[in-house]
Amino acid sequence: MSIAHDTRTAPVEHPLHPDHAPGLEAWLAERVAFHLHRSPDEIDPDTPLADYGIDSVAAISICGEIEERFRIAVSPTIAYDFPTVHAIGDHLAERLAAEDTR
Repeated sequence: MSIAHDTRTAPVEHPLHPDHAPGLEAWLAERVAFHLHRSPDEIDPDTPLADYGIDSVAAISICGEIEERFRIAVSPTIAYDFPTVHAIGDHLAERLAAEDTR
């Protein structure tokens, strides 16, 4: 007995779908924590990243990780334009939702 395989293509979903905002913020907090040599639990999503002492190298690295993870281009100044994990997460959720409607 053979099982027929579904040959239709499923919609491409981002590795972390924007509908999962808590997961998106958790991922961002983990990446920020990694670059700041801290625990993700130490990163408050509403505290400005500048208050943690984020530098331009870490900000650019996070930008690259966002682009790689979500396959979208973001400004290298994203950590300054959207200064908190929460703000970056909201911005990314909007961008990813817009990408999904295309």
